[in-house]
Amino acid sequence: MKLFAKYNRINLLATIIIFLLASTTFYIAIKYILIGQIDDDLTIEEREIKTYIKEHNILPEPIPVKDQKITYSLSNELLEKRKFRTVPAYDPQDKEKNSYRVLQFGVGTNGKNYVATVAKSLEGTDALINSILLITSTTILLILIVSLIINRVLLKRLWKPFYYTLHTIRNFRVDKKQRLDFPFTSIDEFAFMNQTLEKATNQAQQDYLVLKEFTENASHEMQTPLSIIRSKLDLLIQEENLSEEQSKTVQSTYQAIEKLSRLNYSLLLLAKIENNQFAETSSLNLKLKIEEKINAFHELWQSQNITVDTCLDDTTIKMNNELADILLNNLLSNATRHNVPGGNIKIEIRNKSLRISNSGAQKELDPRRLYSRFYKQDGGHGQNGLGLSIIKQICDVSGFEIDYSFTPGQHLFIISLI
Repeated sequence: MKLFAKYNRINLLATIIIFLLASTTFYIAIKYILIGQIDDDLTIEEREIKTYIKEHNILPEPIPVKDQKITYSLSNELLEKRKFRTVPAYDPQDKEKNSYRVLQFGVGTNGKNYVATVAKSLEGTDALINSILLITSTTILLILIVSLIINRVLLKRLWKPFYYTLHTIRNFRVDKKQRLDFPFTSIDEFAFMNQTLEKATNQAQQDYLVLKEFTENASHEMQTPLSIIRSKLDLLIQEENLSEEQSKTVQSTYQAIEKLSRLNYSLLLLAKIENNQFAETSSLNLKLKIEEKINAFHELWQSQNITVDTCLDDTTIKMNNELADILLNNLLSNATRHNVPGGNIKIEIRNKSLRISNSGAQKELDPRRLYSRFYKQDGGHGQNGLGLSIIKQICDVSGFEIDYSFTPGQHLFIISLI
């Protein structure tokens, strides 16, 4: 969930709760005030009735007044305390039940005790409260809508530098010589974030360049010593007076040198690809290229009893010729090396994609580490773990996308050529 959406959800929920509590409190307060005013009116009526009785010694005649009723009933004893209460009563004029606020108090005249009941209709009060609630609810709804609109527009504008920074960081690559251009912002937190990110990315680029330069220099410097060691070992192997133990030692040393040479070649190749030293491109017939590679691998597949199926559409791609050879060699070598005796390899070109699948281990490769350098599957099998890294790097510089999928016993690599 986006931060903006989460903030709006929390803000909306909090606002609704606050408004509901405020509305409930407002309703109770208004009702209390209006009931208090009616009670004051009833108290005035009580005072007038008692004053009239005191002056005339008789009960006053009830005067018909809208929304008000006065009745008297005999009582055995004088009611000393007045009583306020709200009761529902049927209104014959409106033909419906209405609420009344009732005041009962005791009066006496001519030696008789009476209970005077003054009832005042709450219909007008209820209508007023409903009107106030309607106005309040409408106002709250309008405030919520306006608040959401303002928040959406204002927050979107406030967070614009953040999203721009996020977009810039997402497109940042440590291997590209690019300077991050963060927008100016008057918000201190965003400005501090941009400064921190700029320092961190600059440091990362510097560290990467130092490491890259070291790798290139080390690989170049190792070429000559490796060639010398290999030639010396070749001479040693040709010696006839070597013992069996010495021959084994020389042979294992030669294998280690060969492995180191392959590693050195792979690291140099990656460095060249990253330095864009294969920039020259041309139109290549991918079908013919693959057929050449199939002929080159034919004897190896035959010796391992590997069945090869092909379905090749005539497709032309634009890429560097040397990189195309390296890409296909690595893909087919990978499919061969990690196959099983009597297994199969399927090569397809269709729908603008190259698909190479092979039988192999029953376990899926780790997609998070698949193209990482020195990642070795199935315990290694003597490889240096750079094959898939080289494949991925070639696809990136050539504008291709590579995907991996797994079904039980089958590993599939798909290269989108669009």
